[in-house]
Order: sequence, then structure tokens, then C-alpha cells
Amino acid sequence: MEAGATLGRRFVLRRREHHDLPGVDRWVAHDERRQLDVTVDLLTSLAPSAVRRAAVRAAQVRDVRFARVLASGRESVGDERITYVVTERPRGIRMDLFAGVRVLPARLAGSVVGETARALEVAAASGVHHGYLRASSITVTSAGRIVISGLDAEGELATQAGLGRGHSELADAVALARLHLTLVTGMDPDEVTAADVPTALPAPARDLALATVAGTGPHTLAAVSRALGPADAEVLRSVRAAMRTLPNAPGAAEPLPPARSGPAVAVTDGTLETAAHEAAAAIAAGLVAPEVADEVRADHVDRAAIRAEQAEDGQVLAAPEVAAQYSKHTRRVVARQADEPLGLETWQEIATEQNAEVPPSAAQAVLEWLEQRFPRSTALSTAASQARHRAQKPAPINSGPVLVGLFFTATVVVAIVAFSMLTQPYEPDFERHNNPPGSYPEFTFSPSPSPSVSEGD
Repeated sequence: MEAGATLGRRFVLRRREHHDLPGVDRWVAHDERRQLDVTVDLLTSLAPSAVRRAAVRAAQVRDVRFARVLASGRESVGDERITYVVTERPRGIRMDLFAGVRVLPARLAGSVVGETARALEVAAASGVHHGYLRASSITVTSAGRIVISGLDAEGELATQAGLGRGHSELADAVALARLHLTLVTGMDPDEVTAADVPTALPAPARDLALATVAGTGPHTLAAVSRALGPADAEVLRSVRAAMRTLPNAPGAAEPLPPARSGPAVAVTDGTLETAAHEAAAAIAAGLVAPEVADEVRADHVDRAAIRAEQAEDGQVLAAPEVAAQYSKHTRRVVARQADEPLGLETWQEIATEQNAEVPPSAAQAVLEWLEQRFPRSTALSTAASQARHRAQKPAPINSGPVLVGLFFTATVVVAIVAFSMLTQPYEPDFERHNNPPGSYPEFTFSPSPSPSVSEGD
């Protein structure tokens, strides 16, 4: 696949993005219908259909704390058969920027992990689990809301790659407890001892951490959420500002020196790499002086601060003089409603839910069943693939509704004309009270020859 390819007549691939799970080629794409950037996962695992079905199951969990699955399907691009899943891109701070890098206070770590546990309890009630939960799966938005990505689908990918602990509530609960241990200690959970657990933790949270170190718990998501208590939205909203002041994790690298004084501009890593490359090329070509190119060198930018200030991928923060044009009330309203869906997206959500899975045709269902029974049959595999392709091709124009509409229109026109003719008075082309005189012939003909007179007369 190359940049510029279009999937589903809607998603245009822009650039590749690193992903830590094998079996998937991740892209940042642009949704031409909604004019938003989305994440497109091209599935290259052993069983891509199973991953797609997992994404469809995750789409049925209607909770705002999970990144929405926008579309999934199979498509032929050139000679390549592609299975893909499209999800929204959560806007905010991912927790992998903290895990193993900073030490979080008990309240912040408990709010993040506890709220994640409560969200996963909702999914578990529908029989859906994550299966491979880690710090990069959790995003904290500027509104203080938790967003979890990769529900069920990443667990299926990890299972196929031999990395996951299985799709179960127990696996998710253990993963959350280990993440909580990493956040409050800044250490790898496998290296934490009981002496490393902070004594300042509340008693339930400390018991959870000690049980995680000992390997004796937790066993349920409810146990995690009870131990960590309710989430503090105010604390979650302060994550971006707190990143600059949190202490470094033990053994973590020192932060880069702050950027030179100047206007605060958020720049993505790709832009930095491109700028550094172009600067080096310009110096080599002698187009600019070395001191000018030195102003755009990547090592003069505080990447940690940039990541903390970015509310979403590619966003550039407004300068103070621009933000000052709006009132404080307006800025608060915008910040509070930044993560709320638009009202006009209602129909899009309905269409997405209805089209999450294309119902198979009868031939496709039979061939897929035979393919599962006889997985080594090349002929059955080819026939099943062709049946899936035919089932998902756009249908031709259905002329039935058009013909019915034309017939109905013609019937209405005829009825209107007939009604107007029946309601108009009859006007003959002659005068009804002065009938024309009848016309009679001037003479009549008699039979020929004339009848003879009888002898008796």
C-alpha cells in the first residue's frame, strides 16, 4: 500500500504510523466524508477475519470511553486483497508518555486506572474484553475523560502473535493493576518489590499494589475500581499541565533542555525530522548559512513539552494574542465541549452501526462453512474469497423505485386531467334550443316493375 490509496471510497491513506503489535500495518488516513484524521489498520495477521470480527464486536459497546470503530471491510487494491479496520484517533495525552518516565501521584494514577477499569466493566457485561491492555491504549483528553483504544481487536492480534494473556476479565484486571504499579513507582512491574511501593498510597490502593507484586490479585475489574475509588475529573484535566512538574522515574533519562525563547508552536515528530533533513541538505548545497539552519535543528526542541501541549495529532496551539480575542467564558466552553460529538454526526453513527458488518450472502455462508471444514482446499478458499468479494461489491442501480415513481406521477397527471374534464360543463358545437330542420328527399322511388292488377279487381 502506498500513500494516497483510498479505502471504502472514503479513507485516504496519508502516512504510516508505528505500532507495537505484529500483524498490522497502521496508517494515519483522512476521512473525506467527515473531514477528520482517522487510524486505518491494514491487517496482515494469520487470521485477519477474526481481528475484523473482534473490531465489530467492540463497535457494539456504546460507551464514549472507547475509541469508536468507524468502518471495517475487505477491498481489492490493485492485485492486493486488503482487510482493514478504521477507528477514531483519541485526542489528548497517552499514558505511555508517563509510564516508566514519570512518577504519578496516587490520586492521578488511581483516577486513570480506576476509570479505565469501570469502562472495561461495561464492555465485560457484553462479553467483550480488551485482551492486551497497556499504557498506550489509554488516552486522557483535555476534558478529563478516559478513552481506551483497541478494544478486543488488539487482544485478538496479540493472541495470534502469542503475546496476549487471553480475552478475559482476569487478564484485563491484572494488566490494569500492573499499569497502576508502574505509574506510582516509575518502575517495571516485574522489578518492583514491596519496599518500592509508596507508603503514601491510600490503604486500598496500597493493598492492590502489594497484591500485584505478590501475584495474588486482582481477579476482577470491580476489585481494581473499588481499590482505587472514583475518578477525579479535575485531576484528570490537569494531566497536561502536570507533566512538566512530575518527578522523573528511577533510571529515566533526563528531559531535553528547554527550547529557545520564542512563540510556542507544537510540531509533530515527522515535521521535525523533515525540517532537520531539509536543513542538512540546504547546508550541503550551500544555500543557507550554517547558523541559519541551526535555528531549525530538532535537538533545540523539547519533545516532551511538545507532546504534552498537543491536544491532537498535528494541532498547532494558538498564540496568546490570538486567544486573547475571545472571552474567558468562550474559551472555557470550547475546552469543555472539545471532546463532545457534533450533533450532525448522529446520522453518521447510525450508518456506521448499520454497516459495521456486511451480512453474508447464502453462497458466501455455505462456502465459508466448507472452508472451515476443509481449510486445506485451495478451490474452496478461492471460491469463498470470490463470494465475499461479490457480496461486498456495490449493487447496481435498482430501477424499481424509479419506475414506480414514474408510474405514480403519470397516474396523478391523468387523474388531474380527467377530473378537470368531468367538472367542466358540456358545451356542444350547435344551438341546443333551435334544432336544425330535418332534410327529406324531393321524391321517393317505387318498386320496379310496377305490380300488375289482379284479374278479380
